[in-house]
Amino acid sequence: MNNKLEWNLNEIFENEEELDKSIKRLYDLIDKIKTYKGKLSNSVDEMVLCYENLEKALELHEKIYGYAMLRYHKDMSNQESIKLYKKIENLTTQFAEAESFISPEISKIEDKKLEEYLKDDRMKPYEKSIRDIMKEKKHILSEEIESVLAKYSEIFASSENTYDIFTNTEFEFPDIVDDDGKKLKMSSAMFSQYLMSKSENVRKQAFNSMYSLYKKHINTITELYLARVKQKVISSKLRKYESSLDFATNNDDSNVKVYETLLNEVNKNLYLNHEYIKLKAKLLKKDKVHMYDVYVNTLDAQDKKIEYDEAKQIVLNGLSPMGEDYINKLKYAFDNNWIDVYTKENKMSGAYSMGIYGVHPFVLLNYVNSSRDVSTIAHELGHSMHSYFASKNQNVINANYTIMVAEVASTVNEILLANYLINKETDKQKKMALINEQLDMIRATLIRQTMFAEFEKQVHSRIELGESLTSQILNDIYYKLVEKYFGESTIVDEEIKYEWARIPHFYTCFYVYKYATGVTSAIVIASKILSGEKGYVEKYINMLSQGGSKDSLTLLRMVDVDLEKEETYKIAFKYFEKNLEELKKLVNGGSSI
Repeated sequence: MNNKLEWNLNEIFENEEELDKSIKRLYDLIDKIKTYKGKLSNSVDEMVLCYENLEKALELHEKIYGYAMLRYHKDMSNQESIKLYKKIENLTTQFAEAESFISPEISKIEDKKLEEYLKDDRMKPYEKSIRDIMKEKKHILSEEIESVLAKYSEIFASSENTYDIFTNTEFEFPDIVDDDGKKLKMSSAMFSQYLMSKSENVRKQAFNSMYSLYKKHINTITELYLARVKQKVISSKLRKYESSLDFATNNDDSNVKVYETLLNEVNKNLYLNHEYIKLKAKLLKKDKVHMYDVYVNTLDAQDKKIEYDEAKQIVLNGLSPMGEDYINKLKYAFDNNWIDVYTKENKMSGAYSMGIYGVHPFVLLNYVNSSRDVSTIAHELGHSMHSYFASKNQNVINANYTIMVAEVASTVNEILLANYLINKETDKQKKMALINEQLDMIRATLIRQTMFAEFEKQVHSRIELGESLTSQILNDIYYKLVEKYFGESTIVDEEIKYEWARIPHFYTCFYVYKYATGVTSAIVIASKILSGEKGYVEKYINMLSQGGSKDSLTLLRMVDVDLEKEETYKIAFKYFEKNLEELKKLVNGGSSI
């Protein structure tokens, strides 16, 4: 393939014959893995052989599944690709079922015996996996209870499924009218776009339209949400966790101290968000902003078209602080079919990076020559480089990293690129727009997501104390948090008290805080890279190279990011404040507000 702007899937499998042979080989390995069921406690030899076959199967599965998904996403109307993808989804299910006995069986082996196993050098590649199971032992229930809980899992998920169906298919929002009297269709998908409209009339109508339905159905949504919370609270008690928060953070490779430190430090620095909102009010020529004003970019500069070749060079320039080796690998990615660039008919929408162990990462873009697309390239290549370094240095079991660190490398790249663009921009209006975009990203990811996290913590804590919560109580909790987080320059419209009801992430309890810790980690890392700290880039790449071979908090400590310590968050807010002060000076022609 000569086209460098599309994937070359022949790098995974040269032809259909090779794919078919690999599928057959994977089925053979699945059958082999099944033979070790009930034997893992017999000897270390049985354990080693089981894991060696599992490792081979995982490598093969990653290639097969990756090939099928990428081929399908290139053209989602191609019937042969659809057929293959469904076939491989079924194979994936069979694989998951075949290896599902491993963790429960290991959990029943005495720690003393497992420690003896781990003295065998052949077990070194699998030690992290074994120790993770050992750590979770006390939270695994009897086989009978686990079986019952598994059978009820679909019912436990029903509140989330009902919420999704209810809000996505049965909500018909009142239409709105633009300044020219033209009727605009209102939907959840269009809501954020309307809130960024320069027309206050459009923003206000969209805001009222959205929350009119959540207000109407708030009691139903309250029951759905509280059912999910109670299920998590009961599960955490059954599994002997101290709380549902302890359960969630433990599963995240994190802990309650990280969660509480995040909340405490963000609360200490809320004055910076208040100052930012005050500046936004000034730019809107208002004394105070309404909640529907918060998302409009008052400094939006005209988005010039950027050809892909120019975008590549911008990304390479922006990420140059990462050093020559990193940049050369990016150049290789650009020139060797790692990226499927342009939007095409029936191609998967959006953007992602998918690492395929033993091959290389594959990046999907839908490039339309916008400045936002340039940032997307940097973001997705951050994921790609993380996957590349991890796969190069770890076995397939240890290469995969957790959600706690998954967005760090991508956000580091975004921050490095933004810093480059801000520093080189000479047009005052464009520079202000770039700084404002950076501040908005941090505010939305660090501050707003922490507000969500604080809401969740309050709700779960009250349920654990045996309180009976109503829609009015949930609304009041949320409204008070909005008042606290947004400050005196904001008119906290009554309708905002229903906002909690439209956050689907709340049904994956205690998920949102990871957005805040992720951006905090990325700011600290990017700040150290930009400061030119000697040896830091090498330290950072070494961390990326560890994949998931160490727990997430240990990995981040390798690059001087300790999410249990106040100092980490202070660095992040110092970065926010620096950008805010620069924007204030530009807005005021050199003087602060």
